[in-house]
Amino acid sequence: MPFPLLKKFLPASTRLSLRMLYWRVRGVVYAGNKVYCPLCETSFSTFLPFGVPERQQAMCPKCNTVERHRLLWLYLKHELHIETKPYKVLHMAPEPVLQDRLKQLPNLHYLSADLTAANAMQKVDLQQLPFSNASFDLILCSHVLGHVPDDLQAMRELSRVLTLKGLLLLQDHVYPNLAVTEEFPDSLTAQERYKLYGQPDRQRNYGQDFVERLEQQELQVKVVEYTPFTSEEECYKLGLAYRERLYLCSPKPRS
Repeated sequence: MPFPLLKKFLPASTRLSLRMLYWRVRGVVYAGNKVYCPLCETSFSTFLPFGVPERQQAMCPKCNTVERHRLLWLYLKHELHIETKPYKVLHMAPEPVLQDRLKQLPNLHYLSADLTAANAMQKVDLQQLPFSNASFDLILCSHVLGHVPDDLQAMRELSRVLTLKGLLLLQDHVYPNLAVTEEFPDSLTAQERYKLYGQPDRQRNYGQDFVERLEQQELQVKVVEYTPFTSEEECYKLGLAYRERLYLCSPKPRS
C-alpha cells in the first residue's frame, strides 16, 4: 500500500486509520490456527517477517505488533493484573492496539502521549513533561528513549512524574556486545540512520551501561528476563522473543 505517497496528501490521523484498515484486511488473508496474537486475540497461519535485519515470525498480520508488544501485554496482564487493578497510566508513544486494549479497561485512569504519534491522546515532549510530580503509578515506555535527543533528561522527567511506589516499565534495544552506549553523530541524515541502524530517527544504541544511565537519573532498576511460558511450542505460537528483558524502574527515595 503506497503509504509514503499518501503522506503527502492526507493528515496523520487519516493515514493511521487507513493503515489499521489495511492490517485488518491483511489479517484475513493470513487466517489460520498455527500462531496466535494475544493482543488482537486472533489466530493466523503465520506471523510476518519484520525488522532490519529481518526477523522471521515477528509481526502480527492484523494488529502490526511485534514480539516485544505481545510480551509486554502478557506481563501487564499476568504480573501486574492490568485488567483488574486500579492504575494511573501514562503510555508513551502508544502502540495502537495496546492503547485500544488499555483505554477499554474501566479500572484504569489512562493517558497516552507522544510528540508526533497521530493516535496519542496528548502531544508532549518526553524531555519536558507537562505533568505534576508523582502523577502516575504506572508508565509504559517501550523503545522510545533511543529516539529522544536528550535521553538522560527524559529519564529524569519519567522519574519525576512517577509516584514513589509506582512502576516505570521500559523496553529498549540493549546490545550485549556493546559495553558503552553509542551516540550517533548529529550530522547523520534520516536516510543514513536508516541504512546504518534500521530506523530513521534513532539517536543511539544502548550498551551494557543502560541500567547505570537510568540509576544516575534517580531511578532504581530491576531487570527481568520475562518468559511467561517454558514450552518452545507455546513461545512459537505466541510469537515471543526468548528471554526478552523488561526494565522495571521506580524512583529512588526522595529527601
